[in-house]
Amino acid sequence: MLKTICYISDATRNLDFSVQDEIYLKAKANNIKNNITGVLIYKNFNFLQVLEGPDEIVDKVYKKISTDPRHTNLFKVINTKIEGRIFEDYNFGFTVIDEKTELNNLYEYLEWLKMGHNKLANEVIGMVENFIEN
Repeated sequence: MLKTICYISDATRNLDFSVQDEIYLKAKANNIKNNITGVLIYKNFNFLQVLEGPDEIVDKVYKKISTDPRHTNLFKVINTKIEGRIFEDYNFGFTVIDEKTELNNLYEYLEWLKMGHNKLANEVIGMVENFIEN
C-alpha cells in the first residue's frame, strides 16, 4: 500500500548553501534508494516536503526526519494512504527545489497535475503553491 506524508517545519537556523546541498543530496539519494517520490523545498527558514511511497518506508523516513536537529516545529499536513503517486513522473521521482528554475518547473508540473482533478493531489498542489508563493 502506498502512502503520502506532507509536512512543514522550521529550520533551527539559517542554512547556508553548503548545508542545504548536503541535505538535498542525502535526501535525494536516500529517497531514490527507498523508492520514495516527492519534493523537498527550503525557503525562508522553512521546509516543505512531500514523501510518497510504501507505507512502512514513508513512516520510517518521516520518523528519521523528525529526529533531525536541523528541524523544529514539524507538522504533518497530510498523512494518508494513496492509490497513486503525484510526483512519480516529475523529474525522475524525487526533486529538491533549490533554484528559481526548479521552482518554475515545479509550478508548471503542478499546473499540469490540476487537469487531473484529483482531490488529494489538488490539496498537495495548493500547499506547495502557497509555500512557494509566500
